[in-house]
Amino acid sequence: MAYVDGYLVEWRTIGNLNRQVRLFCTILEGSVASPAKNVRREPAGHSRPAEALDSVDRQIIDALVADARITNRDLADAVGIAPSTALMRTRSLMERGAIEGFEAKLNLAVIGRAVQALIAVRLRAHDRDQIDTFTSRVPKLPEVLSTFHTSGSVDYLLHIAVRDTDALRDWVLDNLTTDPVVGHTETTLVFKHMPGHTGPLT
Repeated sequence: MAYVDGYLVEWRTIGNLNRQVRLFCTILEGSVASPAKNVRREPAGHSRPAEALDSVDRQIIDALVADARITNRDLADAVGIAPSTALMRTRSLMERGAIEGFEAKLNLAVIGRAVQALIAVRLRAHDRDQIDTFTSRVPKLPEVLSTFHTSGSVDYLLHIAVRDTDALRDWVLDNLTTDPVVGHTETTLVFKHMPGHTGPLT
């Protein structure tokens, strides 16, 4: 067994070098996000020291940020490396936590959630029970896109998306105003959401 780009690869002895090479190549086949055969990730709770990203890692991340559905072959061509290297590098980035997953980008208006709002929330108290009560329920509501635990005059900032302003009012009343751990809320309507930087990392 040996580490290859952050993975522990188990070799099978067949009796001749050519067969062994073909077995190793089967590990490298498949899509960027699919699991590889005979490759074992480290056990949960066991982590190696964080590794610095090199120029190839950053180019792979840049290409995936631009198009998360890119095929492994196209990714390899874009970065200028072999497809096998691209696949193993991508999986190493996932294993190391640099890439946490791949998500679909939704058009909220098309799916019936055209109204977005930012809601500042201040809890009545800052004890562990109230924090746990709030964080175990509110961030999991389907209308909540993101939850930020902040410093300053408010404790949480919620980014939500709902059908219309009536739905927004009802959501705040049903989920925040009547919550006994919530002391104050302030709702700001979002006129336009402008996504942040999605280009190459520097």
